[in-house]
Amino acid sequence: MEKKHLLLTIVTPEHTVLSDKPVDLVTIPAVGGEMGILPGHASFVVQLKEGVMHYKEGVHKEVFSVLNGFAEIHKDKVLIMAEAAELAKEVNEERARQAYQKARETLAMHGADIDLDAAQAALKRAAVRIKLAEIRRKHKQ
Repeated sequence: MEKKHLLLTIVTPEHTVLSDKPVDLVTIPAVGGEMGILPGHASFVVQLKEGVMHYKEGVHKEVFSVLNGFAEIHKDKVLIMAEAAELAKEVNEERARQAYQKARETLAMHGADIDLDAAQAALKRAAVRIKLAEIRRKHKQ
C-alpha cells in the first residue's frame, strides 16, 4: 500500500512560497492553538495567527514563519493563505532584532501620529522572525 501524502501550498499576496509540495505532516499556528494535520484529515478552514509553521517530509523538516491568514484543508490538500510567510533559513536574526526594537520604540512614543496597528503588526512579525531564527539555530547545534 502506497503511503498517503498531503499536498502543501503556501501563498502570500506577493508570491507563492510553496506549491503542491508532498508532505507527511503539517503543523500550523491556528487562532485556537497549534494544530497538526495528517493525510485523511477532515475538511475545514481555520484562521491563522502569527507563529511558526512546520512541515515534515520523511526525515526532512522545514520551518516557516506565517503571519495571519487562513488555512484550508480539503482532500489531502493544505492551502495556507497568509499575509506573509518566510522560510527559517531566509531570516536574518540581527535584522529581525533591530525591527523588533524599532517597533517597540514606535509603540512607546504614544504620539497621535503613529499608526498603532502597523506598529503592533511590525512587533508581532519581528517577534515571530526572532523565534524562527532561534529554532533554526537550535537545530543546527
